[in-house]
Amino acid sequence: MSLSRSIPLLQTVSALIFVTLCSWSAYAAPPQFQSMAKLVAGGRMVLGNENRWEEQLQDFYGTIIETVESRELNKKADERVSSLHPDLKTSDVTIQVRQSKGSAIFTVIATGSEPKHTQVFLNAIMDEFIAFRQMIREQAQGKVLSTFLQEVVNKQKEMETAMDAKVRAETANGSLAKIELERLGERLKTLSNERDDLKMNASADSTKKQRLDVLDAEIKRVGEEITRNDEITARIKDTSERAQTARTAYEQMFKRAENFMNMFNTQSDYVAILERAGISVPLTESGK
Repeated sequence: MSLSRSIPLLQTVSALIFVTLCSWSAYAAPPQFQSMAKLVAGGRMVLGNENRWEEQLQDFYGTIIETVESRELNKKADERVSSLHPDLKTSDVTIQVRQSKGSAIFTVIATGSEPKHTQVFLNAIMDEFIAFRQMIREQAQGKVLSTFLQEVVNKQKEMETAMDAKVRAETANGSLAKIELERLGERLKTLSNERDDLKMNASADSTKKQRLDVLDAEIKRVGEEITRNDEITARIKDTSERAQTARTAYEQMFKRAENFMNMFNTQSDYVAILERAGISVPLTESGK
């Protein structure tokens, strides 16, 4: 046989062998099934900072996809299935996540050779993902609340310290200082009037001059006492104002607590299950 005739024959035989191998491979491989589920996500927009919001949103969506497809989440899902369905026939399952264009909906696709196990495994993936998100959220809330509660304790201590200082100042000097200031005020008024009268009737009388000297000294002493009592009264006023400020700050903490709860309850960066895993269908049929 000539070489020119043998080449087409070899090509034909090679093609037949290739087709045969492909057919055998397709026949020998177990059929694949797919089950689908859907997640829906939300994100918070910061007005006036749309570019930054869009960037954060894309990071958020990317985190969803990466987490659902992660080895760790698949491991947890496998453990859940083994625990809840110990008699279920298992198979290797691959997980893929596709985000619907222009939306916050994610289609989660599970592919495996055992249809029932594929569907159950996908539901386990969904449940484990939601549980993971809840754990992360609770940890974040717990950290915020822990810091807030410590601040409440600090504000309470500040208020109690300020109130104690106010009570001590009022108990020790409050009433006496007020009474003493009234008495000294009346005394100063009387002395000043007497001195003014003497000055108006000034003469060379030595007795009157001596009396003026005495009045001047007494007026000076009374004035110094009034200054000291004014300082005491000012301290009492200061401690009272500090106590009121501390009390107001402490009471405002409870308003902040309400804001925290409202923030947690209305938090929009959430992920929820839109559709649970559907019945597994053959791969060729699901791809139509």
